[in-house]
Amino acid sequence: MKRTGLSIIIIILLMMLSVPLRAYAVDEQESSSVFSEQLDDILSNYDIGTSSDEITALSFGSFSKAITAKVKESEGSPFRLLGTILLVTLLSALLKNAGSAAFKCSADIYGMVCVLTAVTVVSPQLFAAFSQSVEAVTVSGGFISVFIPVFSGATAASGHITSAAAYDVAVLAASELIVQLVSGFLMPVLSAAVMLSVTGSVFSRNDMSGVVQLLKKLITWAMTITMTVFTGFVTLKCSLAGKTDGAATKAARFVISGSVPVVGGAVSDAYAAVRSSFDLIRGTVGTAGCIAVLLIILPPVMQLMLFRFVMWIGSAAAELFDAEHIKKLLSSFDSSLAIAQSVLVCYGVMFVLCTGILIQTAGG
Repeated sequence: MKRTGLSIIIIILLMMLSVPLRAYAVDEQESSSVFSEQLDDILSNYDIGTSSDEITALSFGSFSKAITAKVKESEGSPFRLLGTILLVTLLSALLKNAGSAAFKCSADIYGMVCVLTAVTVVSPQLFAAFSQSVEAVTVSGGFISVFIPVFSGATAASGHITSAAAYDVAVLAASELIVQLVSGFLMPVLSAAVMLSVTGSVFSRNDMSGVVQLLKKLITWAMTITMTVFTGFVTLKCSLAGKTDGAATKAARFVISGSVPVVGGAVSDAYAAVRSSFDLIRGTVGTAGCIAVLLIILPPVMQLMLFRFVMWIGSAAAELFDAEHIKKLLSSFDSSLAIAQSVLVCYGVMFVLCTGILIQTAGG
């Protein structure tokens, strides 16, 4: 009788000390569709032309075709421009020889006339390429500013709250800073480089190619060093935050496994499975965002590369025909194109690397 009463009292005490728990089922497909819909809305707003599912399923061949199609849609034909430059170079060489044979001082005059003709032909397409570069950075910045909250939300939902906060603040601030600098200073710098190129080519005594080369080296090195330092900083921050989130996850699984009687291990495994499914969603969203940014950045980069290729061939032809003025002009134009290309490449690589680092380090 005493044992029965004691057992009842113990059961009552255990019931009073027990902690009520509630379990909720998480539909992975529903969560995935929510993030996919948000990403699809962002992609449609920025005229990417494909959905998130199509982007993640892109093969390298399809990706290359998409980039090539966007390059062909761009204004201006680099190869048509190459033909015009070669024709102007040939005419410059003929006029220079004819002028030097007839009048001793007229060779430089013919050279200046040919340089001005080349400037008239090249400068409209050159400034169009510069405008497309600035527009690409601006569009990419707008896309990144609305993509990062979605990606950070998916990262936080997968249990990596500290990593998401570090990535969100750092990359969003860097992107906005680069967009503001490019919008305010890149076009004036490129325009100044073009004007210095023209001045140095027309007036051979006032050679400005050294100034243009200095601008190129300063901007290229500054962008490269800044991107490297910033990417290293984000790597360290995300690695440390990933370790913190991993320790918190392990502690949560330990508490669940030890505090829930009988089924604690099963609940802990279920938590790990749900977290893994959100990791998969996070990786899918991050990959789609990176590919979308590449679809925005790479076409103007390829366009600039084609124009630089034209400048290289034109400079070689001018050197072959002894058209020194045009060679100097095209070489300086190449430096201006290199400035725009370095800005685009560094901006795109920075975002892709930081996003890939977060996908890789925010795990475990």
